[in-house]
Amino acid sequence: MTPKHWQYNKDEDIVVSQLRGLLASNPYVNLIPSEKVIYNPHSDTSSKITLISGGGAGHEPLHGGFVGENLLDAAVSGAIFASPSTKQIMAAIKTKSDKERGTIIVVKNYTGDILHFGLVAERAKSEGYNVEMVVVSDDVAVGREQNKMVGRRGLAGTAIVHKVLGAASVDKKDVDLKGLSALGHAVNKNLATLAASLDRTSVPGVVDEEVEFTGPDEVELGLGIHNEPGTKIKPNPNLDELIKKMFNQLVSPDDKDRHYVDFDLENDDYVLLINNIGGTSSFELFAITQHVLANLPLKKHPKRVYVSDFVTSFNAPGFSITLLNLSNLEKEDIQFSADDILKYLDTPTNAPGWKPKVYDEKHWEKNKNREVESPMKNETVTTSDLKIDAGKFESQLVNALKVLLKEEPKITHYDTIAGDGDCGHTLANGSNSILKALKEDKEFKSNLSDPVATVARITELVEDSMGGTSGGLYSIYLTALVKHLKESKDVSVQSVGDAMYHALHDGLFKYTRARVGGRTLIDTLQPFVDTLHETGDLDKAVESATKGCEETKNLHASFGRASYVNEDEFKAEGGIPDPGAVGLLALIKGFTEKV
Repeated sequence: MTPKHWQYNKDEDIVVSQLRGLLASNPYVNLIPSEKVIYNPHSDTSSKITLISGGGAGHEPLHGGFVGENLLDAAVSGAIFASPSTKQIMAAIKTKSDKERGTIIVVKNYTGDILHFGLVAERAKSEGYNVEMVVVSDDVAVGREQNKMVGRRGLAGTAIVHKVLGAASVDKKDVDLKGLSALGHAVNKNLATLAASLDRTSVPGVVDEEVEFTGPDEVELGLGIHNEPGTKIKPNPNLDELIKKMFNQLVSPDDKDRHYVDFDLENDDYVLLINNIGGTSSFELFAITQHVLANLPLKKHPKRVYVSDFVTSFNAPGFSITLLNLSNLEKEDIQFSADDILKYLDTPTNAPGWKPKVYDEKHWEKNKNREVESPMKNETVTTSDLKIDAGKFESQLVNALKVLLKEEPKITHYDTIAGDGDCGHTLANGSNSILKALKEDKEFKSNLSDPVATVARITELVEDSMGGTSGGLYSIYLTALVKHLKESKDVSVQSVGDAMYHALHDGLFKYTRARVGGRTLIDTLQPFVDTLHETGDLDKAVESATKGCEETKNLHASFGRASYVNEDEFKAEGGIPDPGAVGLLALIKGFTEKV
């Protein structure tokens, strides 16, 4: 898919626009628009060492988002993926730096940044400023032989260096410039980061014909935050396989060319950071985090786990894993302990770029064994004295579910046109859940001769596996059906028809206004139930359900997401029936046909 961005004004400086947006949302910072400098006017740099960072735009919340209490005093933004000029950097120094207390410049290890920030550091020294540079180079994708002259790139570990030095500069005001910069160098020395992405990034307003986007069945390992190429892996591996491969590069001593940080896998304490490179949803980022934790090669649980977008590359759909070895820091010649590092990571800040919630240390120590069993686990099974042919019921149920699964692609296609595309998948999830239980759940199998117990268990499975509106409708109806089946005297067609009728009219209809004519699954369900109740004839009931479902092609959508869709979409391909109605009809036909 071709990447798309919003269209900005032709002559607009989008970098300044986003800095002004940051300014508008953060009352604690000031902006020098001409120099693209964000700074904290409240930090007293006459009593603390000044902390300044910067680099090219496109990696937000880095760098401006990290300006705030106990973090950066100022940040300088260059153009997109380009280092700021020496004039811009000098403006940041002259705005915030105290010549006597000194300034630390934190910069990622990219040639342009090193040259520009380094030049300013030397100029500032000639004007009487005391300046030290801390260069962040945490990427393990770049081998020593591959880049002897430049070294490792700076990635998400930059956020940790910012946070630690920012809080330390306030906490340890008696530490001099050399001592604080030594802390920065030590933290960097013990950082290891590796990124993986499903595709390259794209830049607003720029059509780069030379960008080689990743193929549909590829993943790129070691991709840089400026679209520097990594290693393409095809086919796209299972997430656990990919993460194991990433950890192999992060901690294994086998790859001498990329082994930068020693880890004692049995004993070392460490911090884990999972970074969204820009285009990964929060949903997937936390799912990825669980897979990362499940595949950790280090035996100890991490002292801290941070999950957010720290250092991004616009919309690149990737993530990176960063490890900070705390145990190694105890061996460094610095005036700080590993406990100090954790304290600085825990120090509150109002900088919007540091998004993890700050918790008291005691809560981190209690972070194990917090998954508890549900109080619903030992719920009493609903049963009755009614009896049915278990074998026949199972074969009819399995057939119904398989018919539905066969229809799933068609249902999904219809819902893609007339809804949000999830109806088929939702129904398939419910079907597969029931089929799995029939194979694996011995108690479920043993109760198939009891229709009440069976429908009650199916209701639980539907509730657990089916989301969305259809999941709710099925669950409510089946719950009501259990109640009315339990009150039945027998399992004749008439009795079951009566139970189904009351489950609909006295149960489900209390919770939805959907009725026949509203273009929903009710257009299939209600004709089936009403006809069965009135006639006791199963064939006529199926015929009514089929007619009701077919009629949805001509109906106006009154409920659900389909009611927001342009009705011209429904007329495509000769008329689109309601996907939910089609799915329910597949179940009814599959259950009632001879097997």
